Amino acid sequence: MKIPTPIQTALPILCWIGVLALAVGMRFEHLSKRPFHFDEATGARITAQRMDPASGYEFNPVHNHGPLLSAVASPICHLNGESTWPSMTKLSLRLVPAIAGSLLVLVPLIWRKRFGHVPMLAAAAFLASSPLLVYYSRMFIHEMILALCGLLCLTLIGRYSTSTSNTSRNVSAALAGITLGLMFATKESFAISVIAWSGSATLVFLSQWPNKRTCSPRLYWKRHQTPILIGLGSAGLSSAWFYTNGFTNPGGAWDAVRTFFIYQTGAGHDKAFSYYFEMLAIPKKAAIWWFETPVLILAAISMIRAHLPGSTIPHVQLIRFLSYASIGHLLIYSLIAYKTPWLMCLPWAHFCLLAGLSFSGIHKWRLPLQGAALLVLIAVTAQQSKLSRFATGRFASDARNPYAYSPTNRDIESVRDWLAELSKGTSPGSMEPIAVVGREYWPLPWYLRDFQQIGYWPQPEPVINQCAVVFAMPEAADAVSEQLEHSHMILPRTLRSQVPVMMYLRKDHWQRWMEPETP
Repeated sequence: MKIPTPIQTALPILCWIGVLALAVGMRFEHLSKRPFHFDEATGARITAQRMDPASGYEFNPVHNHGPLLSAVASPICHLNGESTWPSMTKLSLRLVPAIAGSLLVLVPLIWRKRFGHVPMLAAAAFLASSPLLVYYSRMFIHEMILALCGLLCLTLIGRYSTSTSNTSRNVSAALAGITLGLMFATKESFAISVIAWSGSATLVFLSQWPNKRTCSPRLYWKRHQTPILIGLGSAGLSSAWFYTNGFTNPGGAWDAVRTFFIYQTGAGHDKAFSYYFEMLAIPKKAAIWWFETPVLILAAISMIRAHLPGSTIPHVQLIRFLSYASIGHLLIYSLIAYKTPWLMCLPWAHFCLLAGLSFSGIHKWRLPLQGAALLVLIAVTAQQSKLSRFATGRFASDARNPYAYSPTNRDIESVRDWLAELSKGTSPGSMEPIAVVGREYWPLPWYLRDFQQIGYWPQPEPVINQCAVVFAMPEAADAVSEQLEHSHMILPRTLRSQVPVMMYLRKDHWQRWMEPETP
């Protein structure tokens, strides 16, 4: 047995540290700079309700995704001394996806003994630098937790498939079940992954069907029934814990099931079948060129290699399973009319892992081919890192960024500070009540969270004439302008991309604001 040299031992460790540092750097740098997104603000409100004992928080199966995001965010906010809605900060909330996105990069480390350090380091580098994954690792939504739990579950399924002892299989099944349950507790779309993985497993099973001695449904069930039952039990318990608030609200378990039948999606998100493929694979120029095509090409190479006659790639059936699962995810999400960019986080993590596996067996390649492969790996990682910098920096809230879906305009960030400045020198509560007229006004409540008296109306009511500040969404702006023509000053603002909001300040406050300061 050849003993590795200190350099051979240290080099992989240093490479893993380097990839993790790349991931952490891009996910945590200036984490609170970008304005809060529509969905981030609603998630923050749910988290605040969970932290308030008087709110009687319960999972809402009609409008909310799973409870895991707010359950994880609550203790982080408490640790930072933020236990109320006004005291919450973007940084504390965004720590959740940033940590999840960083941990996601380490998942391929579990596969290193099966496929080697280089393929798994490549997969980790693609996960670390992907503009899609970096961008949504900096947004307080469910997707990055789902991606982490999903890739962990997939990895544990793969570990189970290659385990030889019953104990190892049972442990892998239990852990896979727990992560599957956490996926369920994160978001109802976990069912798409279950469908994709089940279909992939069926295809792999059928490819072995001619060997009936070792591959038949009856023999398979007899061999795997105990681990399967362990996995399903673990999944049920781990998901039920969060939906029932630690088993204190048994009805939450039923709500978790009901959500598949009564959940209501927002309007305006229907896209063409090719939306995701065009977003990730087809280069598109919008100020700069946006694309993640190289990863898709490398993933395709991995798929082809795994299906070549006489392929000698280690664990080829596992790679085929991953290939089918990657395509299955993309196909199912593409068939669904409702589409948003962040829904691709978990499917794209599959493709990044598959792209890394295109380097399988690199230690057997000729030296020139090894050198070329490493250059490709470095070039792809560098290109993706550069795009990630643009996506999270200059174009973080720019509609030309394909990942900045309906971004909040930076203009609205100044509202909270401006109202605070306006309140100085006045009696407490003089800037209240505040009225918000119209619909689709999030994330505006996040920027008004310092105020206690805020009313929300779909149409203007007579009471808004007495309000110190009124915000009107586009569909209500004309009616509000006519009603407040003589009592308020109009101050146009921009809430989200191509969504203006009219701000009306009562004239007595406006006159005081315009008065010159006395020396």
